[in-house]
Amino acid sequence: MLRIFKKGHTTLTTDLETWVVRWNKRHGNYSNDYKETAQFFTSKEEAKAFADSLKRANKLLGHTSYHLTWVEYERVVGNGL
Repeated sequence: MLRIFKKGHTTLTTDLETWVVRWNKRHGNYSNDYKETAQFFTSKEEAKAFADSLKRANKLLGHTSYHLTWVEYERVVGNGL
């Protein structure tokens, strides 16, 4: 029997530097329906460029709500953020 999907979480240990970009995206029909999402990178420069592109897209779309314009990037340390 081959078990591909397992319940729970696995912590991977590595010396690879990892960066995360987090932002909120619309989810649902109401203005307060949003959820946080993330994209991970192994390069600080790529993470910053991605975060900057999200900020430019928000500006282009004319979003004014903090919940939709919030974008953050940071280094992942230890076992999490």
